[in-house]
Amino acid sequence: MQLSLSQPKQLFKSGTAIIYADQALVSGLNFLSSVVLARYLGLDGFGIYSIAWLGVLIASSINQPFIISPMQTLTGKKEAGEQKYYLQSLVFKQLFFAAIMGFLAFLAVIVMSYLLKQWKVQSIVLAFPLAVFSFLLQDFFRRYFFVIGKPFKSLLIDAVAYGGVLISAFAIHFVRDMDAQFVLLLTAVFFLYASLIGLWSMDQLHFSPKLIRAAILEHWDFSKWLTATALLQWFSGNLFIIAAGAIMGPRAVGATRMAQNIVGITHVLFLAMENIIPVRAAHQQRSGGNDQMFRYLWKFTLQMGLLTLTLLAALAIFSKQLILLFYGSEYVAYQHLLIGFCALYVIIFLGYPLRYAIRTLQNTRLIFISFIASSIFSVLTAYPVITMFGLNGVIMGLMLTQLITLGIYLYSLRRELKRL
Repeated sequence: MQLSLSQPKQLFKSGTAIIYADQALVSGLNFLSSVVLARYLGLDGFGIYSIAWLGVLIASSINQPFIISPMQTLTGKKEAGEQKYYLQSLVFKQLFFAAIMGFLAFLAVIVMSYLLKQWKVQSIVLAFPLAVFSFLLQDFFRRYFFVIGKPFKSLLIDAVAYGGVLISAFAIHFVRDMDAQFVLLLTAVFFLYASLIGLWSMDQLHFSPKLIRAAILEHWDFSKWLTATALLQWFSGNLFIIAAGAIMGPRAVGATRMAQNIVGITHVLFLAMENIIPVRAAHQQRSGGNDQMFRYLWKFTLQMGLLTLTLLAALAIFSKQLILLFYGSEYVAYQHLLIGFCALYVIIFLGYPLRYAIRTLQNTRLIFISFIASSIFSVLTAYPVITMFGLNGVIMGLMLTQLITLGIYLYSLRRELKRL
């Protein structure tokens, strides 16, 4: 392998446009796939698929801090000779880890088939583990080629994976009915094929248990707290949805996923914020201290807040028309969920500038504490809230978890905010 990574920042700069194009491609194809699958699978089938996809995202939330984030950070700190063998060892580490997560996914389906017999989850006993395995591999290779300065290769890998699932699902529905198992198998096939493209694009790999062990230990030292934080964040944000599925069945998850996908258009704004605002906030602090940094974040909150609120208000006002356009009449009964998610995302937006301030002040321990608090709340209240309020309880619970996090941020920054 020829890896020229001595200046990774320059590589990222040179491929910035492609990085954003890739994100737009993935987001767009994800949304279209959701629309297509929701229509072809029906509300129940889409609910079962959505539950399985939550499992894929759990595996991804562990894989991200355990392998991806350390790779993105540590690669640039190594000399060119070290980088080659370090990245080679990560390929094998990712293969092993994806296989382990796939096996755990298989065990999870076996357990769930006994706990929730009415869901008939045993139908995905092979498709789900394969989808987990292939998704983790594909995600690794797309990030890998960004790191080594070959963003076009990442774009190709994503186009094959996400585009392949969308196009094949659209074409196949004309000749046969589809269910969650079939869609998960399609996902596994195309994501695995995309991973093989990444693997074939590399020179000969050298298996070295010593280097693999060194990479595992280095990553563990780097990511043990990141992994814990990522899991807490995932569960605090998704436990109410999981509880709704367990109590109310797959239809509840399918309806919730529909609302999430439509309001997810705001993620384009949030992604732009994440890529720009933290860097500028740090620059403001460096040049003018904390007061200037907070004034900048206040100005950002007003300006971006107006744009975000306008977009969310439009989604809420035209919620019925949007659901009919994208998902069909079967989903219109859940219009209130979409309106509720629009309100929820107002609270989510307000957390961003506060989190940027905390990160700039290097008090990231507070973020971890906030996720602990919101996760504890979710565990204690998810079942009774969903039992009492049904799908409205999902919105209520998610709002309360966000408000808990927001309250902790505001309390910790109270002195700075008063001064502002």
